Amino acid sequence: MGPDDDPSPLDRVAYLARAESRVRILEALLESGSATQRDLRARLDASRTTVARSLRSLEETGWVERDARTYRLTPAGRLVADSFLDLVDTVELTEGLSAFLEWFPRSELPFELDRLADAEITTSDAGDPYAPARKQSEILRTADRMRLFLPSIDMEGTKLITERVTEGGLEAETVIAPGLEATVESDDFGPLLREKVATGRSDVYVAESDLGFYLGLADDGTVQIGVEDGDGLPRALVETADARVREWAEETYERYRADARPKPAEEF
Repeated sequence: MGPDDDPSPLDRVAYLARAESRVRILEALLESGSATQRDLRARLDASRTTVARSLRSLEETGWVERDARTYRLTPAGRLVADSFLDLVDTVELTEGLSAFLEWFPRSELPFELDRLADAEITTSDAGDPYAPARKQSEILRTADRMRLFLPSIDMEGTKLITERVTEGGLEAETVIAPGLEATVESDDFGPLLREKVATGRSDVYVAESDLGFYLGLADDGTVQIGVEDGDGLPRALVETADARVREWAEETYERYRADARPKPAEEF
């Protein structure tokens, strides 16, 4: 694209995206305010030819201007850089959340996805299928109080939360999916749940309807949201302290908790 072309806005976006060096120069100038070619070569770890060619083309578009040997963004260039880098961040966020969004019930997500921009996302893969479950358990080791949705249950996690309640002073309130009631009453799980409920620091409730996701609310403001596939295997866990997500989590938990039936120790 040259100075005599008459490109459309979409052509200009494609032109910028085609060369990483152009994007990185805009990013560098956005952060530093101004820079020489030498500065930019060092920042990009790129050749003299690449940087010079990219700067020349960015000048031709009107996004970069030069004063002697110093380059800076024009007002239009600053706006383009801000907007384009926001788009890159958005695409990166949606790619990171892809496994989570695939399995999370959309009707339960009233907040904008950019609220999860700073979230820690743990996903499973063939080499480590239980990574989200391990991340989910980490918070139990340090929290003083937890409120939990459990759409499924596993022995390792049950032993950990029982140990933390009975020996570590953790206060835990749990809402389980109705389909788990027979499991928590079984000879494998029943004694563990009976032990922790008997302490008076742990209450278990049976939800009125199925839980489409895992939800964990820690006393420090952290929220965990986990999803499973159709076979009950963990697929992704999102952990965030965003205030809007916390507000949604509180409201959602209390709504399910209000309709849930308490399950006393003698029922395990």
